[in-house]
Amino acid sequence: MNSFKDDVSYALIQLIKEHRRQSDEALKQLGLHAAQEFVLFLLWEEDGLSQSQLAARLKLELPTITKSVQRMERIGLVRRHADEQDTRISRVYLTAAGRELFEPAMQVWKNLDARICLNMSELEQALFRRLLQQGLANLS
Repeated sequence: MNSFKDDVSYALIQLIKEHRRQSDEALKQLGLHAAQEFVLFLLWEEDGLSQSQLAARLKLELPTITKSVQRMERIGLVRRHADEQDTRISRVYLTAAGRELFEPAMQVWKNLDARICLNMSELEQALFRRLLQQGLANLS
């Protein structure tokens, strides 16, 4: 009988926990809380998303995004404005300070990727990525 520790799910959870711990530690040095970098990453790609769009793309509840955006607004990383066509919609925009965090936050992710893939060939890295995507697709 195999131990649950031999299961793919267990290994994946342990990887996620360690990734989260290390990313939290590194992002904290930039003044970011967990998952705030995802809001910034999305806004770097498409500034002016609504809070609902952010929640949908990150697969988070709207109150979670609202709290995160409010916290980010207080420290000057984003600003919110009512939509010009529909004032019920709040759009989120990066500030200059938010834009300045792009390179450092992205570097945190690149460093973690490099560490995860250490001692993997390019082929193994591509296969690992594909297998993770397939696993997600299977669960979705």
